[in-house]
Amino acid sequence: MTDEKLEVITADGVAHDLDTCTTRGVQDIQGLFTVPEKRGENLVIAGEHGRMHVVSKKHDAHIIVLGLWVRGVLPDGTLPEAGYAQFVENLRELVGWFTTDEMITLRHTVDGDAREITGEVLRVIEPELSGYGRYRSAQVKIVIECAAPFWADVEPVTQTVTLPTLGTATLTAFAGATAPMEDLFIEFGQANNPRLSQVSTGVFVKLNRVITAGQTITVDTADWEVYGSPGVAGGLYEDLEYGGQHTNRWFALLPEPGGGAPVVQLQHTGGGTASVTVTGKRKYKIA
Repeated sequence: MTDEKLEVITADGVAHDLDTCTTRGVQDIQGLFTVPEKRGENLVIAGEHGRMHVVSKKHDAHIIVLGLWVRGVLPDGTLPEAGYAQFVENLRELVGWFTTDEMITLRHTVDGDAREITGEVLRVIEPELSGYGRYRSAQVKIVIECAAPFWADVEPVTQTVTLPTLGTATLTAFAGATAPMEDLFIEFGQANNPRLSQVSTGVFVKLNRVITAGQTITVDTADWEVYGSPGVAGGLYEDLEYGGQHTNRWFALLPEPGGGAPVVQLQHTGGGTASVTVTGKRKYKIA
């Protein structure tokens, strides 16, 4: 039997369970499985059939519509004598969870595999009431706009690879991701002019300097920061080089064509081997 749970996490860090069969039921999870739309259009060429395909379109904000059932039951699913009063209490609490804070986080868990997305509640559609007295219930629709459009793991994954120059490795820790991963920490260890790239996309990040034994330099692609361990000299931003299509970040991992874990290449000078550690959350287009 599948164990599934949907929670809303408020600003105080408390996770509130929207359980299907107890106090507040999720009518369906259809809203969790819509893919965020792409921005932009293909080009119309005069005198040509169809359109010219424009590659690398970006995804727009993710709009999630949750259909929830509110019932006058206790958390254990039982119906009290004062069912109508309990119904009103449940409805107030549910709406409060979604509207008290500026932003909320949804967490969807299936058999222990959890994914999260953060967004702003745009509106709560007027409840549709049914039943009477202690049997009163209501369908409530919550519309959430997620500016960052992808679902993500709750905890980051990390993987270190040690390679000779031009060696390749599969980042198995990032297997299963279905959306671009642009919020990453790239930590280079001892190396001369290390350059990390994803083979299939050509996206790369490079440091034009020598990293000595015991030192590390980290590139934070989420906050646009690059910093070194104690003893690393300044000028890191000037020594940073990056490029490739499909992203404007310093580095990103994109889903491989046809699926599979990302394959990266590490290039460096000076012979021997070098190490790089990649840390971040896997991203997904649906929950």
